[in-house]
Amino acid sequence: MKIIIASMSKCGTKTLHRCFEILGYSVADFDYHAYNHYHEWKTILEYGSRKEQLHDMYKNVDVVTGSPVFLYWEEIAEAFPNAKVILTTRKDEITWYRSLSREIPKCHNSWTIAFCYLLTPTGIQLRHHFDRVARVLYSIKGWGFSRKYDCSNMEIIIKRYREHNAGVLSRCRQDRLLHFNFCDGWETLCTFLGEDIPDEPFPHENKHGQLATSMWVLPVYVRMRREAYVIMAIIAILIAFLSQHFL
Repeated sequence: MKIIIASMSKCGTKTLHRCFEILGYSVADFDYHAYNHYHEWKTILEYGSRKEQLHDMYKNVDVVTGSPVFLYWEEIAEAFPNAKVILTTRKDEITWYRSLSREIPKCHNSWTIAFCYLLTPTGIQLRHHFDRVARVLYSIKGWGFSRKYDCSNMEIIIKRYREHNAGVLSRCRQDRLLHFNFCDGWETLCTFLGEDIPDEPFPHENKHGQLATSMWVLPVYVRMRREAYVIMAIIAILIAFLSQHFL
């Protein structure tokens, strides 16, 4: 493992993800953590982490990013002492909070997601994972059919953001840390990585919070959607059967 992206969600992490894909790195993002390491993260979020466990989880990928990895950047840095750390931040705390508080409901509070979270095996697993992440990261209450994720505790959420960024900047060894500004583009990023500048424009992903729609192409969400189609087909067959025999 080569790179730890310590940035909190809504700090350009999807753009960094795309940057590393262009550079040929393998990237583990939030969907990878939730699906491939569900049980490990359940243990870590409830009881704490071990360096050996984190090493085994991510020894075969180049880059880690997304929640809940950023909260454990320091433990992962200990597990991979040669890995570099990248931190990105927003121009101010209120801008970041507004972006986060818009995207979380868009991604998790629709009726489509509600159906998947309640009735599909993959959706149930994702819901339990995101419940733990929301509680630990932002003190957000768990998802429920009549209670969706609520980001109204602005003071607590901003405090977590402020403390996290300050912790990375103060505790990470400066020769392995890049506090990256996207305006600096490929030159600064590639110099830090020791990579050649690619012959592609610097990307800009998740514009205007498009993750709520684009996430449906991710493998774990494709699997969840397929399970939903199967369940809907079974429900339709049962309704047809009952209609023929009892109505």
